[in-house]
Amino acid sequence: MLSRLHPITTLGLLLALLSPVALVIHQPQAGVFLLFLAYEFALLEFQKYTSNFQFAMILLSGTAMGICLDLMYGHWPWLTVGMALAASATIVRQVFMPWFTYVDKLWVDTSKAAVACFCYWMAIHNTPFIWDLWLLPLLPLLVAAGLTFSYVQDARKMKKRTRFGYRVQIGKPAPDFELPDPAGDAIKLSDYRGKHPVLLIFVRGDWCPGCHMMLRTYERNRAKFMEKDIHVLGIGPDDISVNKDMVERIGVNYRMLSDDKQEVSSQYGVVYANPLLELSVDYAEGIPLPASFLVDIKGVVRYASRPDRVGEFLDPELIFNVLNEIPATGEVAWS
Repeated sequence: MLSRLHPITTLGLLLALLSPVALVIHQPQAGVFLLFLAYEFALLEFQKYTSNFQFAMILLSGTAMGICLDLMYGHWPWLTVGMALAASATIVRQVFMPWFTYVDKLWVDTSKAAVACFCYWMAIHNTPFIWDLWLLPLLPLLVAAGLTFSYVQDARKMKKRTRFGYRVQIGKPAPDFELPDPAGDAIKLSDYRGKHPVLLIFVRGDWCPGCHMMLRTYERNRAKFMEKDIHVLGIGPDDISVNKDMVERIGVNYRMLSDDKQEVSSQYGVVYANPLLELSVDYAEGIPLPASFLVDIKGVVRYASRPDRVGEFLDPELIFNVLNEIPATGEVAWS
């Protein structure tokens, strides 16, 4: 339970609540600095939790910091707009991940970051150096610009890798595998044959905020999948201990399997090279692609997320429709 309390973000909230006190006692710079700390504290845990609490903290503390700076130095509304856009550019892809995926609507991120930088320039270009005015907005702007650059280059590489689809095709047998779950139990895909359909969800790792959003989406639909007897298996490149911590922290109750050697990811064709991301994460074969596959009771792949929309969130009703269309006869062996 303690792992889900967002301790650093909560500390940031307390600091943000103290900022009006600083303004009341005529210490506006201290108030702005408290809002800056609140913003950065929420960012520190962003990859860890990726929650609505953090989305709200980043947007509100960033905008409030801009408002205070504009009121202090008479640059209204440049920093208010700039900080709001910088905060929005930082979180917008995660908030709207079901619609944006990893590769769509990149113009939203880039335009927000570009206009935020323009607003910052308009606020300072004729102003002598003042440490809080010049420096405090810089980190939110650099984070927004850095994330935007990362999204754009990552999307380009993912689109190139998935141009010809995944290695596993719809209508073909799903490759069998055996991987450990967070309890250390070995899970074989073939154990489900003749018993249950299986939805396989490949995630990029615990470092990926978008994957947290995807996993939570499937968790919210867990009852629907259970009604249709569909068993959900997550597959990620982290080791057992990391997966165990992740599912407890973000509130996921289905099995998360450890593919730390990335043999299964390679087998399904959902791994690719990204030198920039590989500077911060070190996996055996490269960076996993977020992808999902529905395997029917006979071991046949009946649905795969669209390669041209990497990270596509699956509509449960679509999965159910696919299952209803499966022929009632015929046997297919596992490959």
